[in-house]
Amino acid sequence: MVRIKKNNPIISFLIIAAALFFLHLTGLLRPIENFLSYLVRPIAGRFYNFSSDIKSSYNANNNPEELGAKVERLTKEAAILTIANSRRLEIEEENRKLRETLKFAGTGSSRLVVASVIAKEAATEDNLGLIINRGAKDGLIAGLAVVSEEGLIVGKVLETKDTTAKICLTTNRNCQLAAAIQNSDKTQGITDGDLGLTIKMSYIPQLEKIAPGDIVITSGLGEHIARGLVIGRVSQVKNESNEVWQEATIEPLIDLDNLTIVSVIIP
Repeated sequence: MVRIKKNNPIISFLIIAAALFFLHLTGLLRPIENFLSYLVRPIAGRFYNFSSDIKSSYNANNNPEELGAKVERLTKEAAILTIANSRRLEIEEENRKLRETLKFAGTGSSRLVVASVIAKEAATEDNLGLIINRGAKDGLIAGLAVVSEEGLIVGKVLETKDTTAKICLTTNRNCQLAAAIQNSDKTQGITDGDLGLTIKMSYIPQLEKIAPGDIVITSGLGEHIARGLVIGRVSQVKNESNEVWQEATIEPLIDLDNLTIVSVIIP
């Protein structure tokens, strides 16, 4: 015969559960149930909202259309930031060049007309012209020297219109300058462009000593162009005993293909 131990927790639980079930059926527990439901309702509501937020977030992150729209928006924002940064760098570079120009302008008594390169004409056999946004209304005339922000002569004015001007570069054919070499003989000659790449200096007497590394400047003998503007550096000397003249190849000290801001010197 099986004996039931007193104070058995399982028996106690079953008796309590049966009593509560009986009381629930009879309705005697309804006031207590309503009170407990009132107390638990706010907590249950919070759990429900929290689970709903998690579900919505999960659905949004796994919706291909919304993900695609988000990627497109971020891509556009990245492009906008890239453009803004590029413009900032251009403005900083332009300001640097203007500061260099102003520094050079303070070293002499001539007037500088600062200009931007706005176009580049197609290369031809004889010339490659740059168009700047200053012209006759700014006092420009043909033959004036054009310099970089550092003060190096890069060409001269060929022709002008009211608000624009065409300039030739020192490396262009038929852009001649009266020049001098900074050597012991103060050698003088004429420079001219060579295929848009280098500069040649001709009519140099055979007996005068020139060497690679010598600096070439304007001699001041040309109309409208003062002495002392640096043209470039001698890179090669052509000296043949049966010739009357020597010839020197000169390399510009800067890249003339990347000019954006120049100045025209008005004596």
